[in-house]
Amino acid sequence: MQTTLLITTIRRGVLLIIVLSQLLAGHSVSASGLSDVDHWLYLIDVNLDEDEVYKITKSSHDLIVIDYIPSESENTDYPIAEVIDEWHDAKHAKRVLAYIDIGQAESYRTYWQDDWEVGDPAWITGEDPDGWAENYPVAYWHKNWQAIWLGKDGIISRIVEAGFDGVYLDWIEAYSDPGVAIVAKKDGVNAQDAMVKFITDIAYQGRKQRPGFLVVGQNALELVYRDDYRHVVDGVAQEQTWFDGGADNAPPGDCPLPRRREDVESDAYTSGLSRACRRQHDTFEESTLHMSSEEYLEDMQSAQDYGLVVMTVDYALDPSNVAWIYAESRRRGFVPFVSERGLSTFAPARY
Repeated sequence: MQTTLLITTIRRGVLLIIVLSQLLAGHSVSASGLSDVDHWLYLIDVNLDEDEVYKITKSSHDLIVIDYIPSESENTDYPIAEVIDEWHDAKHAKRVLAYIDIGQAESYRTYWQDDWEVGDPAWITGEDPDGWAENYPVAYWHKNWQAIWLGKDGIISRIVEAGFDGVYLDWIEAYSDPGVAIVAKKDGVNAQDAMVKFITDIAYQGRKQRPGFLVVGQNALELVYRDDYRHVVDGVAQEQTWFDGGADNAPPGDCPLPRRREDVESDAYTSGLSRACRRQHDTFEESTLHMSSEEYLEDMQSAQDYGLVVMTVDYALDPSNVAWIYAESRRRGFVPFVSERGLSTFAPARY
């Protein structure tokens, strides 16, 4: 009897040590993680009424990425915890990730103050380079910005308390934004290192409150070559691998990226663009239409080789483009999602 009790105590102690060591190292301790996700839904600009919630509940999606709605100034009383419970308890249960933009301040969020503007506070570094209204890149290493997320009653704690299974991080490529780079140089900060540390701190905060808290990083796939980044994320997502749209849904999608490096800026490529896509290409010199799918796919393959789940997000409405994207993404072992650029439309699980 005493021997059995001792063995049980030791086993529990060993298990506790394993869980704590994984938590402190930044690894998810979730047994399921993202490896079994086959269909997912991504919505960040949506009036999530009862009908929309019901459609999602009845869908066969395995994973839902949804905006953290109570952080919107006009939706602070939205019952997100009840909605998450409904999705968790659905016949086809869903994991739910909170979409958060950690590299930009958004003027429609509860943290925004009326007197803020570019340069005041100093960590708001400029306008969105792709033309998205009310979005402002930030010097994310500044303590006041980090406190919004990591403070005692910060957004990460509130996301965990609401029942989210993790976070889906946008604008982690902020370190490459010219305005952010200027402030980083002034502050003597390595902007890429600072972003990885910020992501690590977010993961730690989430996993401290909820073991198994999932972290997915969108874009900036060059980070997968860093051990410290790979060891803290459960998966990565790449937008517009093959098709993109424009800011504020103009156009909503079906703008093909150049397939190969040698196609970038070629006459053959630009002359084949629709009028709306050509306008996007010519107006925004930093847009993805100046990149090739080939470049993205190399990093995505590396991420997959490292053992990370790789998700794709493309913007297309033409049925032939949609079908092609799903087939090509799945052929490569990725997990696809296709919608319009505003990410405001429910899409059933398909293909």
